[in-house]
Amino acid sequence: MNDRAERLLSITPCAYPLLSDTVHCGIDDADLRQTVRVCDPDKAISMSEIEVIKNKLDTIYKRKNKYCVCRPDQLKPCWFRFGFAFLRRMFPVETGVSNLYSREFCPANETLLSFKKSYALVHSTRETIINYGKNFARLLRERWLMGECDEDILFLILLKRPNQLVRKNALSYLPTGIMSQAPYIFASYGSLVQEKIDTFSSLINEFPINKKRLDPLQKIVEAENVNLENGYSLKVVTENLLEQFEATLSQTDEKYPSPNSRSHIPDWAMVVFIMCALLCLLMTIGLCLMRTSVRRGSPRSKPMDTTRRWKAGFVGGMWYDVCKNKIISL
Repeated sequence: MNDRAERLLSITPCAYPLLSDTVHCGIDDADLRQTVRVCDPDKAISMSEIEVIKNKLDTIYKRKNKYCVCRPDQLKPCWFRFGFAFLRRMFPVETGVSNLYSREFCPANETLLSFKKSYALVHSTRETIINYGKNFARLLRERWLMGECDEDILFLILLKRPNQLVRKNALSYLPTGIMSQAPYIFASYGSLVQEKIDTFSSLINEFPINKKRLDPLQKIVEAENVNLENGYSLKVVTENLLEQFEATLSQTDEKYPSPNSRSHIPDWAMVVFIMCALLCLLMTIGLCLMRTSVRRGSPRSKPMDTTRRWKAGFVGGMWYDVCKNKIISL
């Protein structure tokens, strides 16, 4: 991958390769591409680290072989789908990501390269970088289309975390250079996962009135980011991450089982459609009743003689009757 493309994908997820892009996704092993949803365009991680992810996912899917999230006839493995996107660095630049961007609209504008990335990074706060990374991961997940009913989970792993994401109370015996080089993980999950986690959180939360309820999955990610900062290897962290996600999602399945089938049509659209159908039915019944009442209220006149009815449509009909009477009298 050329230098310009590499720098652009570090700014915006719109330039990040899709899973189907086998040339730029950085995974040369064809078997790994078929079994693991991983992309490493910078080729910054080793194959052994990808093998750890593959083996862990194989173990999880063997345990969850009988559980299908979306529908029973789904192609197995049909539990929650995980994806991993690796990036050497991330450079937050204005308009690089946005809440308005989506899978349908995600511009990869090369004019972003004209911004001084180092200047943008230095003047960014911890909150802005976290929001940038979350939007980066969300757009990647939406573009990858891993799930069938929004049951997908994507981990965006920065191999070199920005200084703003280094905790102030980091272990003092670790040099600053090592801390700044530690990876950092962002997670994004589909609406089905979010619904299950929100329901699960409301059941276990002691203070449901509090609007800032802690997301159990996000707590796992934050804890593993602390472990990375404390010197844990990426292999150990990814294994722990998948294990804890499996345990939490299994608990949500027990408390909030997934439906056998899930439609992409939102609930509000179904409600509007049903209401419109009911209104049309009521209007049809009302019209039928009105026509029936009108027919009953109108008087029925006696039928007119066929000859007289035919003659009434002509101007000379009554003169014909006069002439006929005169002839008879003669």
